[in-house]
Amino acid sequence: MSGPAQFRFVHLTDTHIMAGGKWTPRSGDFEFDTEASLRRVVEAVRTLDPAPAFAVLGGDLASPDLIDRQRLLTPEEYEPSYRLLAEILAGLPCPVRFLLGNHDDRIAFNRVLRRDAPAPDAAHYYGFDHQGYHFVALDSQEPGQAGGLLDAAQLAWLREDLKQHRDQPTMAFVHHHPWPLGLRWIDTMSLRNGEELIAVLHEHPDVRWIICGHVHLDQVIQRRGLTMLTTPSTCIQLSKVSQARKMLPGPPGFRIVDVVGDRLSTSVVHLHGPGVQEL
Repeated sequence: MSGPAQFRFVHLTDTHIMAGGKWTPRSGDFEFDTEASLRRVVEAVRTLDPAPAFAVLGGDLASPDLIDRQRLLTPEEYEPSYRLLAEILAGLPCPVRFLLGNHDDRIAFNRVLRRDAPAPDAAHYYGFDHQGYHFVALDSQEPGQAGGLLDAAQLAWLREDLKQHRDQPTMAFVHHHPWPLGLRWIDTMSLRNGEELIAVLHEHPDVRWIICGHVHLDQVIQRRGLTMLTTPSTCIQLSKVSQARKMLPGPPGFRIVDVVGDRLSTSVVHLHGPGVQEL
């Protein structure tokens, strides 16, 4: 590559696709069509100028478990939701990178969207590069738990990956937030060993941003030169001020990140109307 980096990417998260059903939250008196809201977000991304170079899907990709909470669903019951997700995302004007969240099923995800997985239930963490920038995508799913965890093997991989990309500007993605937001009920479901992750990232000053999903709201926290961003969901949002559980029927949202040389800028887009004419 010649010249300074100049590109855009989008972060879409908590799509919660559930084939054949709609989401009726336990703490909200409404029903929500997560498929329809993601289609609106994809349409909005298609209007962006410049177009994104890639999209990062930040976890909680499919959630048929939210239709039937009384039992543990099988991978086979998850697969139609991942196939529907793939069909919707085919409308994006760019390649897609995936993360997993607490509502995902690793086996079904690997079968449908990661057919080269080394094992049926293999964790999904990896690095990639674009125009001189390095990116790491982490897998914070702790099966059966709403919160997240990065195991020792993944942290060791991360430390080695960052060592190999020292002096390269870097961003990290993880589903669960490592730092508390100051909202009690949400912070009970954070990354349990978030400080271990932050300690590894702080060993590498070229890691500038960590971008998270999970919390269905946008937040910015900065400590010692590292910025944590959270991105709203493409469907249901959570209250930014309530200390108790409170879920809201949208509006769908996503994050845009623009990179020009060593300058990073970001904005969050919410879709308040039925179309994309407002953009």
